[in-house]
Amino acid sequence: MPSSHSADVYAWLDWGEHGRVMLSRVTPRSVVAKEAAEIPPCFADLVVTIDGYPVRNRVKLPSGFTRGRRVARVFSVGDVAPF
Repeated sequence: MPSSHSADVYAWLDWGEHGRVMLSRVTPRSVVAKEAAEIPPCFADLVVTIDGYPVRNRVKLPSGFTRGRRVARVFSVGDVAPF
Protein backbone atom coordinates (compact mmCIF):
# COMPACT_ATOMS: atom_id res chain seq x y z
CA MET A 1 0.00 0.00 0.00
CA PRO A 2 1.68 3.27 -1.06
CA SER A 3 1.72 6.12 1.42
CA SER A 4 2.46 9.83 1.34
CA HIS A 5 4.81 9.94 4.32
CA SER A 6 8.08 8.42 5.45
CA ALA A 7 8.04 6.05 8.39
CA ASP A 8 11.71 6.45 9.32
CA VAL A 9 12.73 10.06 9.96
CA TYR A 10 15.51 10.95 12.41
CA ALA A 11 17.21 14.27 13.08
CA TRP A 12 20.15 15.28 15.23
CA LEU A 13 22.84 17.89 15.70
CA ASP A 14 26.37 16.52 15.49
CA TRP A 15 28.99 18.51 17.45
CA GLY A 16 31.88 16.19 16.70
CA GLU A 17 33.83 16.02 19.96
CA HIS A 18 30.77 17.17 21.98
CA GLY A 19 28.58 14.35 20.65
CA ARG A 20 25.02 14.33 19.33
CA VAL A 21 21.77 15.87 20.39
CA MET A 22 18.74 14.01 19.07
CA LEU A 23 15.99 16.31 17.79
CA SER A 24 12.23 15.99 17.94
CA ARG A 25 11.53 18.91 15.60
CA VAL A 26 13.37 20.96 12.97
CA THR A 27 12.13 24.25 11.49
CA PRO A 28 13.96 26.71 9.23
CA ARG A 29 14.88 28.88 12.27
CA SER A 30 14.97 26.54 15.26
CA VAL A 31 15.48 23.00 16.49
CA VAL A 32 13.91 21.20 19.43
CA ALA A 33 15.97 18.63 21.32
CA LYS A 34 14.35 15.46 22.61
CA GLU A 35 15.99 16.17 25.99
CA ALA A 36 17.19 19.39 27.61
CA ALA A 37 20.83 20.19 26.92
CA GLU A 38 23.31 22.88 27.90
CA ILE A 39 25.55 23.70 24.93
CA PRO A 40 27.32 27.00 24.27
CA PRO A 41 26.96 28.95 20.99
CA CYS A 42 28.67 26.96 18.24
CA PHE A 43 28.61 25.46 14.78
CA ALA A 44 27.24 21.96 14.22
CA ASP A 45 26.08 19.61 11.49
CA LEU A 46 22.32 19.21 11.25
CA VAL A 47 21.66 15.68 10.05
CA VAL A 48 18.22 14.53 8.90
CA THR A 49 17.71 10.99 7.64
CA ILE A 50 14.60 10.07 5.71
CA ASP A 51 14.09 6.37 5.06
CA GLY A 52 17.82 5.86 5.60
CA TYR A 53 19.03 8.64 3.28
CA PRO A 54 20.97 11.31 5.20
CA VAL A 55 21.03 15.04 4.44
CA ARG A 56 23.75 16.97 6.27
CA ASN A 57 24.01 20.77 6.53
CA ARG A 58 26.33 23.00 8.51
CA VAL A 59 24.43 25.32 10.89
CA LYS A 60 25.20 27.95 13.50
CA LEU A 61 23.53 28.03 16.90
CA PRO A 62 24.09 31.67 17.93
CA SER A 63 22.82 31.15 21.49
CA GLY A 64 23.34 27.41 21.85
CA PHE A 65 21.06 25.49 24.19
CA THR A 66 20.55 27.10 27.58
CA ARG A 67 20.04 25.16 30.79
CA GLY A 68 16.68 23.47 31.06
CA ARG A 69 15.56 24.45 27.54
CA ARG A 70 15.05 22.17 24.59
CA VAL A 71 14.68 24.88 21.89
CA ALA A 72 17.57 26.61 20.14
CA ARG A 73 17.76 29.11 17.28
CA VAL A 74 19.58 27.82 14.23
CA PHE A 75 20.89 29.47 11.07
CA SER A 76 22.18 27.76 7.96
CA VAL A 77 25.83 28.48 7.21
CA GLY A 78 25.19 27.99 3.47
CA ASP A 79 22.62 29.44 1.10
CA VAL A 80 19.98 26.78 1.72
CA ALA A 81 17.49 26.06 4.48
CA PRO A 82 18.92 23.79 7.19
CA PHE A 83 16.98 20.76 5.93
